[in-house]
Amino acid sequence: MRTQKLFAIAAVSFLVMVGAISAQSDERLTGPTPAVDGILPGDTDNNGSLKAWIFFADKGLSPGKAYKRALADLRDRFSDRSVARRIKRVDRDEPFDFYDLPVYPAYVDSIRNMGIRIIHKSRWLNAVSVYINPDQVEKTASLPFVTEVRPVAVLTRTPPVRHDKITGPQKKTAIFRDIPDSVMARYGFSAVQIDQINVAVVHGLGFSGQGVLIAVFDGGFDTSHPVFKDLNLIGDTSFIPSIYDKPDQLVHGTATLSVIGGRRDSTMIGTAYGADYLLAATEIIDVEIRLEEDNWVAAAEWADIMGADIITSSLGYYDWYQPSDYDGNTAVTTIAADLAVSRGIAVFTSAGNEGTQGIGAPADGDSVIAVGAVGPDGQRAGFSSVGPTADGRIKPDIMAMGLDVFVASYPWTGDVYRYGSGTSFSCPLAAGAGAVLLEAFPDWSPIDLREALIESGDNYLSPNNFYGYGIIDAFKAGDFFGFNPFGHIFVAVGDSLEREISIYTRALPDSVEVVITAENLPGSAEFMDYGNGTSVLRYMGKESDLGRKEVRFTARIGIVEVAEEIYFTVSESSRITAGPNPFTDSLSIFFGDKAGTPREISIHTANGEKVWDDFSDIYNSGMRSVVWKGVNNSGARVAPGVYFVFVRTDRMAEKIKVFKK
Repeated sequence: MRTQKLFAIAAVSFLVMVGAISAQSDERLTGPTPAVDGILPGDTDNNGSLKAWIFFADKGLSPGKAYKRALADLRDRFSDRSVARRIKRVDRDEPFDFYDLPVYPAYVDSIRNMGIRIIHKSRWLNAVSVYINPDQVEKTASLPFVTEVRPVAVLTRTPPVRHDKITGPQKKTAIFRDIPDSVMARYGFSAVQIDQINVAVVHGLGFSGQGVLIAVFDGGFDTSHPVFKDLNLIGDTSFIPSIYDKPDQLVHGTATLSVIGGRRDSTMIGTAYGADYLLAATEIIDVEIRLEEDNWVAAAEWADIMGADIITSSLGYYDWYQPSDYDGNTAVTTIAADLAVSRGIAVFTSAGNEGTQGIGAPADGDSVIAVGAVGPDGQRAGFSSVGPTADGRIKPDIMAMGLDVFVASYPWTGDVYRYGSGTSFSCPLAAGAGAVLLEAFPDWSPIDLREALIESGDNYLSPNNFYGYGIIDAFKAGDFFGFNPFGHIFVAVGDSLEREISIYTRALPDSVEVVITAENLPGSAEFMDYGNGTSVLRYMGKESDLGRKEVRFTARIGIVEVAEEIYFTVSESSRITAGPNPFTDSLSIFFGDKAGTPREISIHTANGEKVWDDFSDIYNSGMRSVVWKGVNNSGARVAPGVYFVFVRTDRMAEKIKVFKK
C-alpha cells in the first residue's frame, strides 16, 4: 500500500479543486489544464506554507497577429539546437505552439503581490509552483484567471539500491549469453550490462552518441570522478535549494550518469560515452530520496530550451496520486513528459522499484519509454515495477539490466566503483542505446525511436506487464545491415545458376568494407565476394550433387556478424519444383530453365480451398523463384497440414503436394 503523509494543519481548506473558469470576454487563447480529484495536501516549508501548483486559464494573448508574433519571437528564447531539433523531429508546420509561450507575466505578478512565493514557472502546464499559506488557497482559486490549485506531488521512498565495493579484479559473466573476449577486454566490469542490450556492436560500427544531447535528471553529480574524464558537459543546473548541497546528494546521480556517459577503458564504458550532456539536480537526497514533481517539470523545460534530444530520469512519483490517476493524462510529470516528446525529445524514465504495487508517474505516459529491470540472467528483478496503466496499457515498455549493475562510486578515494541495483540504472543504460541510434538516424522522431526499441525486444511477440516488450537489442533496433531477402536455391541437373548474394546497409559509411563468405556449398560451385556488400554464386547442376543441403552465408563488418542459412537443392527436374518439403516457415517455388514464366500461382488446402494467390509482387525473375511465407491473402499464418501448389506458366501447368509442419 502506497504511503501518504498527513500533516497536522488545516488540510480540508486546501482541497479546493476549482473547475475551469472561463477567460475574460476578450477570448484569450487557452490550453488544456489537468484536473485531479481527492488529492491530499503536500508538504510544508519552515513557515507552514504548502507547496502547490496554480494553473492559469490562458496566456493573456488574443488570437490573431499578436499570437503569431509571440510564436515567432520564441526563436530568440530557445537555443539554435532546440529550434533545429523541432524542425527536424516535430511533425508540424511551425516549430512552436501554445505550450511554448511563457506564462502571462501579469498573472504571475498578481500571485506574487498576494505574498505568495513563486518557485517555478511552467510554460507547458501554464502554471506556477508556489509556497502558499492554507488561508490563501480559496482566495487564489477564486481569481478569474485561475483554473485550479493543486498540491505539488512529493514522494519519499528508499530505492532498493545495493552497493558492494569492488576490492579486486573479477569477471561477471552473463548467464544467458557468452560475451566475446574482445568485449570483455574493452568494457571491463561493465561488459555484461553493455552486451546484454547489444550496444557493443553498435559502438563497433562507430556510433557512441556523438552529436546527441542527453539531459540527465538526478540528485547531483560528481563529474571529477575519473570515469568522467572525457565527458562532454554542455551545461548543468540545480532546481533544489542550496541548503541541500551535501555529499549524499551526489551518490545516486554519479552512479546513474556513469552507466550512460562514463568511460574508463578496460574498466567501465557507458552506453553513450560520446554524447553531449546536460545535468540537472532535481532530487533532494537526505537518507531517503525525496522527489518533487515541479523540479522535474522545470528541468524538462530547461532541457528543451537547451536543445536536448533525450531526457533520462531515474525518478517516479507515487504519493498524492491514486492508482486510477496513472492513466497517462493526469499526473503533472506525465503531462510534462508527453509534452517534451511532442517537442521532439525522447523521454526515458525508470519504471519504478515498487514491484507488483505498480508503476508511477511519469512512467505511465503513452509516449514515455518506461524501463524495467532484469538481472544478468535476463530474468526480471523482483523490485521492478509492473503494469498495467490505469487505462490498461502495457508497462513497462522495455527492459535493461538493473540488478548488479557496475557503477561509479561516490564518495571515493581514487578510481572506485561498485555494483548497484534498481531501475535507476536500467533507465540510463537504455537511454544510452537510444542515443547511439539517434546518432545513426538523426531524423528519427521520439516515437520512431520508441517503436524501434520496442520492436527489438526479446518479448516483442508476447508482451506482458511484468516484462514489457523485453530486453532491447540496439543493433536489431537500428537494423544496421543484413542480407537482402533471397529464397532457397533450387537447381536442376544440367541447368546453370548465377545469383547475386548481397546485403543492405543503413547508417554506415560508404567506405566500410563488408566481407561475405559462404560455407558448405557444392564443391564445384564458384563464390566471389567483391568487398562492397555484394557477391556472386555460380553453379552448374550435377547428378553427384543431387539432394538438399544447408549452406551458410555470413557477412562481417568489424566485430559485427550476420548470417543467413538456407537450403541448396539439386533436383533431376528442370521444370517446376517446390521446397523444402516438408517446410516450417516458408516454401520456395522454383522455375527451371524449361518451365517458362509464371502466369498463375495459388495455394490450396487438401479440401480444395484457396488460401493464397498473391505472388505478383514477389516473383524474382533473376532467381526464377517465388517464396510463399505460409500465410493466407490476409497475412495470417495458415495451419500445419497438406497443401497443393498449383502453378501455370506460359509453357506448362503443375500440381505439387507439400506439407507444412
